[in-house]
Amino acid sequence: MSKSYGGNGADEGAELTEACERSGVYRARHDPDGPLALSETIIEVVAEIAGIDPTRTVVPLGERIDPDALDSLFTDAEGQASVSFEVCDLAVVVWSDGRIRISNRSVADS
Repeated sequence: MSKSYGGNGADEGAELTEACERSGVYRARHDPDGPLALSETIIEVVAEIAGIDPTRTVVPLGERIDPDALDSLFTDAEGQASVSFEVCDLAVVVWSDGRIRISNRSVADS
């Protein structure tokens, strides 16, 4: 079953836009003009997908990728660029236009 979300994270700057739990694919969007840095958006969305409270459990983003480098990578980015990494057994792909695709590793490997 696929769920579409509309603005559920607008106040925080993190927005999970689509979730297909059966296929294990989730889509989100980062608002570069919002209050959160890109790394914070990813932490919020990964926490929501993983069902954890990021205020009580550390999402180990810094063990997989440098959050400061990630935040600055797409600042004033021109053209189309992407970066991919894994965190919390999820494969994450981030595009310079703010799109984020998160999937279970088994989905990403296929």
